[in-house]
Amino acid sequence: QHRDMVVAAAEQGVKGIYLEKPLCRTLKEADEMVDACKARGVKVAVSHQTRYSPKLPVIEDLLRKGAIGKLLEIRGRGKEDSRGGGEDLWVLGTHVLDMMHYLGGKPRWCFASVEQNGRPISKEDVVPGNEGIGLLAGDSVHAMYRLGDGVTGYFDSTRNASGRGGNRFGIRLYGTEGIVEMGTGYLGACLVLRDPLWSSGRSQKKWIPISSAGVGVDEPLEDVGLKGGNDLAVRDLIAAIEADRKPKSSIEDARVATEMIVAVFESQRQGTPVFFPLKNRENPLSMLAPQ
Repeated sequence: QHRDMVVAAAEQGVKGIYLEKPLCRTLKEADEMVDACKARGVKVAVSHQTRYSPKLPVIEDLLRKGAIGKLLEIRGRGKEDSRGGGEDLWVLGTHVLDMMHYLGGKPRWCFASVEQNGRPISKEDVVPGNEGIGLLAGDSVHAMYRLGDGVTGYFDSTRNASGRGGNRFGIRLYGTEGIVEMGTGYLGACLVLRDPLWSSGRSQKKWIPISSAGVGVDEPLEDVGLKGGNDLAVRDLIAAIEADRKPKSSIEDARVATEMIVAVFESQRQGTPVFFPLKNRENPLSMLAPQ
């Protein structure tokens, strides 16, 4: 639906579009959307709300100033509820992978496994996905990425593995001198641990909250949830149209996150690492061999 709507809107001369995620079902659709918008100068923003978080500039400043040393790894997980595995990767992992790309650089390659009931997925496991995401499979996903800035990224999701106290949805940035933990969304929970051991239990060092005003400073903004992120995204989209620049969360960025998702299934299908840009622009699950 996004593909048809964006192409039609571009042809009608619409100046800006704000899209919910997931972006589309295949990379071929993503390519068509990007090409249509480029040809007609249409600005498209996608609802990766963490891009607009007032806490993000604070975290970027911490990284720039070496607060956790040299960035080594970015580890992300989905919500790991009943959607855990392939659906979690598509619906919620897109937020995690978008931040991984933003903070760690463009992906170079991906090596991943996707399983169903403890075995590699096959054609018989493929079903229509919820939320219009197309073909889907797998109750467990394990992926490793090499990112453009020399950082290694990881994404994992296992169905019904969230535990009793909530979930681990978000990312952790591991550096030579410590860790930054980032929740997703407008004012997601963020903390820093300045500890090269990565273990507060061993070092006795404390996790310190991060607010939009700085480290260890009370949050001055009211957390209004999705509305806060949506408001900032729409304001930025209008500014992008007026200044003729890309939105903070552009359709090109969303295509990268989509490609990182598709790469997981393509790597599973091929049984090898896959390199970006992916040659296969269709859904790899349509090409799986039977058991």
